[in-house]
Amino acid sequence: MPRPGPAEGSASRDGQRVRGFRNGRAVTRLAAAAALALAMLLAGGHLTPAGQDPPAQMIADASVGNDLGTLALEAWERFLGAFAARQACFDDVRLRAATALASQASYDPATATVTVRVPGTAAVLQGALVHEWAHHVEFQCPAQAALRPAFLAAQGLPPGTPWRPAEIPTDPSAGQWAEIPSEQYAESVVLLVLGSDALPSRARLSPEAIATIARWLEGEKRQD
Repeated sequence: MPRPGPAEGSASRDGQRVRGFRNGRAVTRLAAAAALALAMLLAGGHLTPAGQDPPAQMIADASVGNDLGTLALEAWERFLGAFAARQACFDDVRLRAATALASQASYDPATATVTVRVPGTAAVLQGALVHEWAHHVEFQCPAQAALRPAFLAAQGLPPGTPWRPAEIPTDPSAGQWAEIPSEQYAESVVLLVLGSDALPSRARLSPEAIATIARWLEGEKRQD
């Protein structure tokens, strides 16, 4: 699950200074599809029904500074807005910061901890966080497995394609990373949640893949 940095050149775009981070914006060709999918998903709004447990929390440790903490909380609220219908399917996630990390961010399913490399631009950091939170849902929510066949089809991949190989490439520059369905799913979630705020992805993604994830979430809401 290590997430490499942004596509070459994207992190150097000029942008506003926001709480110590440079906020770069990049409009991808999939942003409109992501915005439409999210708008459909949130059309009716999501509220926690009476008697139901509150949404999962993002718990930052002492390594997370105020700037990163504020940015992470804003991204977490956007993430929960998209995944509200599945909120009962995953628990709290922890966040820590590190200045030395082989990739931009990583997720440890054993401890439900996301580690993100700092410093970084706001756009890079929020994209990395949402990507790893998508893996958090993937590992903790059994129902996520039901999404996979439709997602593979939306990506034009054979039904028997392994969702995640036994060994994940550790080199952030490895081209194999972008070919892993699990990583394509996480990158699609980034586009679904962040829309035009998302930086370009190294993975090949289809608009239908993003719509498939939105329908998976919307389908759960309809069943409720």
